[in-house]
Amino acid sequence: MLFDEPISPLEHIAEHPGKEAGISLFVKRDDLLHPHIQGNKWRKLEPIIPMVKQSYPSGIITFGGPFSNHLHAVAVAGRVFDIPTFGIVRGEHADLNNPTLQACWFNGMMLFRITKEEYDACKNRGEELLGRDLPRHYVLPEGGATGMGVENCANIAWEIFIQLLQYDQARQLPQPLYICVSAGTGCTAAGIVHGFDVDNGQVLVFPVVNKGFDTRYVLDLLEETHVRNRDELVELERRFSIVRDYEFGGFAKKHETLLKFAKDFHAQTSILLDPVYTSKMMFGIFDMLAKGDFLPGSTVVAVHTGGLQGWEGFSERYGEPLIF
Repeated sequence: MLFDEPISPLEHIAEHPGKEAGISLFVKRDDLLHPHIQGNKWRKLEPIIPMVKQSYPSGIITFGGPFSNHLHAVAVAGRVFDIPTFGIVRGEHADLNNPTLQACWFNGMMLFRITKEEYDACKNRGEELLGRDLPRHYVLPEGGATGMGVENCANIAWEIFIQLLQYDQARQLPQPLYICVSAGTGCTAAGIVHGFDVDNGQVLVFPVVNKGFDTRYVLDLLEETHVRNRDELVELERRFSIVRDYEFGGFAKKHETLLKFAKDFHAQTSILLDPVYTSKMMFGIFDMLAKGDFLPGSTVVAVHTGGLQGWEGFSERYGEPLIF
C-alpha cells in the first residue's frame, strides 16, 4: 500500500449454516481499512492520489448517482489530501440535499446535475469528452474503475492468503477456498481474481444489478491491465463465477427480507453490512451454506467493501428509520 495503512482485519464468524459441515467463514473487514474513506473505494483511490497531486493540479472529475458511495469517497479524499473534486451527478433533478450529496458538498466537492442520457455518454466517454478541454483535470471513471484500481485490489486476495495462514499456522493455505465479493462496476472483483492464484477454489462475484453485469465485465477490466495472451485469459476466467439470484430486484431496491437479515447479522456479529452491496452478498453466502453449495471443509471469505454511508440515503429514499 502506498500510504502505509494497516491491513484490514480478517474476522472469523463462528455461527453460520455451514458450521456442521466443517466450513470456516471469515469476513475481510475492508470497511475498517481507512479512517475516512471506506473499503474498496480507498483501494481504488489510493494509487491515483499521488499521480493527481503531481500531474493534475485542477483536481478530479468523476461520476455517480445521487446516493453514490464513489462520489462520497472522492469528496472525502479531496478534503483529506487537498485535491479539488468535481462530481457529475446522474439526473437533472437529483436532490442535492440528500445525505450523500450534502456530505459531498460539505467535503468541498462541486456538484453538477445532468440528464441520464448525458450522464451515460459522459461516464462511458468521459476522458474523450472532457479530457481534451480540461487537460489539467483527471477524469476518473464511474466507481473508480481503473487499471490501477484493479491492480491495487489484487492486494485483497494476497492479504487474505497471509491472514489465513496466520490464523492457523499449523496448516497450509486452506482449500477449497472461496473469496466472495459484491460487484457494481466489477473493478474490485477483477483485482481479487487477478490475485487469486489458488488451484482449488474460486472467486464468487455477487452482482447488485439484475441485468447488464456478466463475466465479460470482469474480463474486460482484466484484459486492460493484465492479460497478455489467450491462455492467460482462459486461466483468469477459470478463477471466478458470477452468482445470481441474490440481486433482490435490482440496484438499491428495498426488500424486507434483506433488511431483516442485515439486522440479524449485525445483532449476531456486531458487523454492520451496507444495504446495497454487502447485505446481498452475505445473504447469498448464508443461503448457499444452508443449501450445501460449498464443499465440506471449505473456507469461505466474504469481503466487506464498506459503503456504510449508504444507510442514511437508503433511509431517506424509502422513508424508513435507520435499523441500527
